[in-house]
Amino acid sequence: MNHILAELADQQKIQDMIASHEPFMAILAEVTKMVAREMPDATVTFMLYDPTDDTISLVAGEGLSEAYRRGMQRVKIGPSVASCGRAAYAQQVVITRDISDDPNWVNYRESALQENLRACWSIPVKMTNDILLGTFSTYHPVPCTPTDDQLVLIMRAAGLLAFALARTQDQRALRIQSQRYQSLFNYHPDAVFELDLSGRFVAANRGSESIAGFSEEHILGLHFNEFLKAEDHDTAHQAFDQARKGIPQYYEVGAYNIRGDEYLIEVTNLPIIVDNEVVGVYGIAKDITSQRESELKLHFQRTHDLLTGLPNRVGFESRLSEDLSLAKGHVAVFLINLDGFASINDGLGHAVGDHLLQAVANRLADELEPGDFLARFAGDEFGVLLTERSRVEQALPLVESLLSLLAKPFVIDEHVLHVSASIGVALGQAFSKNASELIQHAHLAVREAKAQGRNTWEWYIGDVDSTVREHIELRRELLEAVEHDQLVLYYQPLVDAVSGEITSLEALVRWRHPERGMIPPGDFIPLAESTGQIIDLDRWVLWRACQDLESINAGRKEPLTVAVNISPVHFRRNGFFDEVKQALDESGLNPEKLELEVTEGLMMAGSEKAIELLQNIRNLGVRVAIDDFGTGFSSLSYLRQLPISKIKIDRSFVLDIDSGRENAAIVEGIITMAHHLGLEVVAEGIETERQRNDLVNRRCDILQGFYFSRPVPLAELLKLPQQLPEA
Repeated sequence: MNHILAELADQQKIQDMIASHEPFMAILAEVTKMVAREMPDATVTFMLYDPTDDTISLVAGEGLSEAYRRGMQRVKIGPSVASCGRAAYAQQVVITRDISDDPNWVNYRESALQENLRACWSIPVKMTNDILLGTFSTYHPVPCTPTDDQLVLIMRAAGLLAFALARTQDQRALRIQSQRYQSLFNYHPDAVFELDLSGRFVAANRGSESIAGFSEEHILGLHFNEFLKAEDHDTAHQAFDQARKGIPQYYEVGAYNIRGDEYLIEVTNLPIIVDNEVVGVYGIAKDITSQRESELKLHFQRTHDLLTGLPNRVGFESRLSEDLSLAKGHVAVFLINLDGFASINDGLGHAVGDHLLQAVANRLADELEPGDFLARFAGDEFGVLLTERSRVEQALPLVESLLSLLAKPFVIDEHVLHVSASIGVALGQAFSKNASELIQHAHLAVREAKAQGRNTWEWYIGDVDSTVREHIELRRELLEAVEHDQLVLYYQPLVDAVSGEITSLEALVRWRHPERGMIPPGDFIPLAESTGQIIDLDRWVLWRACQDLESINAGRKEPLTVAVNISPVHFRRNGFFDEVKQALDESGLNPEKLELEVTEGLMMAGSEKAIELLQNIRNLGVRVAIDDFGTGFSSLSYLRQLPISKIKIDRSFVLDIDSGRENAAIVEGIITMAHHLGLEVVAEGIETERQRNDLVNRRCDILQGFYFSRPVPLAELLKLPQQLPEA
């Protein structure tokens, strides 16, 4: 029993060595020990087969002399070549009972007998496909034949050696293949990498580091998203999913290098398939930033004016055609032709003329909004394209402001130059015009403006539609709305982030038209701002909110504060401070219960006059908040100087705060910065409980949004519970 257990233990040890890829000679030594343990008088040998010359060579045989070893090298196998050569040739077991009288040993008998070898039992070592690997033999000092147990033992030993040799050869083949792959992997000039099925890096070559700057150690284990622009995550994920299904993919995405610089990469994803199963994804990424920059530069030169940097007529027509094909709705085209430019250009020289054109381009660009499209056609002619409905509806007031803007003097070098402009306007619906027709109509209108004496504008009569008429009519009716008490105030609660208790209100104006019903603020506020009527609106809202708050707070243990939005136009107007003071005096409202909300764009301009006005308002006791914080070009140095008590994070950052990493980071940064400056933070646009919880966890102070309450009229406000949402 102990004998069987020992043999089983020997076999298990050898199998473990094979599984662990131990060297073949170490495994052979262990097999030799196993056989020698059962046959202590035997000499155990192994001869390795070389198929290139059909020979076998002794590689193991403890106790044999060096002379015998040399004699057993490169022995040609054959039917009469001792026991080993014959076993290899016939690929079957050969038992030689007595070497001294076996005719097959005639050429090797003398050397064998000198080694005291009298019997030899030889077994071919073969792979499962009958490919010969060598011979395993035992030599004995006396003539003998094996018992059944001994024969089983040496056959088992031969099988273990066959298995070990096969694994060794497989490993060598795999190593060669791997080295070939590694050469391609390591020396490829582009980034070559391997991803697991979850999208995490398993390997990355030197090209990855030279392109992105990240070492392989930094990359391993990270998801590919970590290095890509957020807006390209969907593209990369879709391609990766297709590669996981076995479909090669090719795409372009934006990435960030180790310095945080953005660059463009061209990516190829290839599935890694083993035994008909995708086990990973290869990737090759090429930096094509310079290539794209060259292409963009060529495109820029084709579509832009090199003097002003503005789009040229080709770029303008392309943009106009695109907007028309998308059928976004109403569009407006302005064609601006300078009056008197030719005399300046001819009289003072082309250098002065060029500088004047650049100054005109800058002045127009500063006046227009980001969604507007400005181009220089040729000479002294510029084009403006409006595509947003609200801007198209403001086309006529905008034309008037552009005329006034260009009529102001230009200082070019030592010259003070005066020019005016003739402007042609073509208004139409997207489905009714193509680009060339609209531009031609604007040209006809410019001609008419020139004929009218210049420094004026004309529109192409055929394009006047109901939108323009409605716009003009709406301006008149807004004047009547203020005069005839058609405006109403709605209030939206602001709540303590943790408790949900209402702490303050925001006053929001609504227009109840006697015929059209409730008109949305988006339809009349921009109009009021463009015509200056916003001042009357602001003044009314300020007065009404102060009056209402006295009744809202009547009998309340903790009085609420009301916030009123102030237009930049109204804020800059002389007498604004007196209007605030008058509203407080007439209502008797405690100044500390009034809060004025101004945009960060107005404040971040750094105007000393604006800061002084704010300080005077704060001295009254009135609070000041920065509205829509984060959407403008904020200056922390000016923010530190402003006499404000609160900032309101714009709703655009809150929208996907629970899923968007970038917005969440911005919100976190704003809250931390504000708290360090001793400011309260309000988050607008809260619509879900998840958004609320996220902002509570980020220590936001006050929340506002539909999750708590929509803006409601005064009567409904008075019915709201103190805590929202109601427990």
